[in-house]
Amino acid sequence: MLEVFGIIALCKLNKKNAIARGRRPGGYIALTISLWVGLEILGAFVAGIYSGITGNELGYGYLFFAYGFAGIGALISFLCAKFGPKGDYVDPSTQVYTQANGQPVYGNYNAPAGTPAYMVNPQTQPVQPQEFVHVDNPYQAPVQQSVQYCEFCGQQLKPGVKFCASCGTKVEVPFGE
Repeated sequence: MLEVFGIIALCKLNKKNAIARGRRPGGYIALTISLWVGLEILGAFVAGIYSGITGNELGYGYLFFAYGFAGIGALISFLCAKFGPKGDYVDPSTQVYTQANGQPVYGNYNAPAGTPAYMVNPQTQPVQPQEFVHVDNPYQAPVQQSVQYCEFCGQQLKPGVKFCASCGTKVEVPFGE
C-alpha cells in the first residue's frame, strides 16, 4: 500500500515539474508509472535469474532487487520531468486572462478578477436582453424588423430617430414609424 502512495506522490511531483518546464503532464505521469512498475518487475526477474544461477535462496532479496529497480525507474522519471526540454504549455487552471493594461478581465465579460482563462471567453460579448415580441398566433414566426443605416456615415440607426447619433445627419425617412 505504501508503494501506491509513493507512486501517487511522485506522479504529483512530476506533474508539477513538467508544468513548470512548459510541458503537458500526462506523458510524464504515464512515464512515471510505467518506469516504476516495469523496472520493479524487471528487478524481480533479475533477482530470480541471479538466484537460479548462483543457487542461493534470496528470501527478501527479491524485494530488495524489485524495489531497487523501481527506485531507479522513479529516479529516471523524476529527472526526465525536472530537466526535460522546455515547452510552451500553460496549465489552464493557473492562467489568468489579462487586458492590455495588465488588469484582470472582469466587468465586460462578467468574470471576477483572477478568473482562470479557460473560464473567460474574450470573443463573446455579454448577453444583451432580448426585446419581448407579443405574437397573437404562437405558431407564427415573429416578423423581423428591417435595419436602416445613415446615408452619410453608414452608422446603424435606431428605430424612430430623426437624426444620426454619430454624425447628426437628418434621416430622410425615419423607419419604425
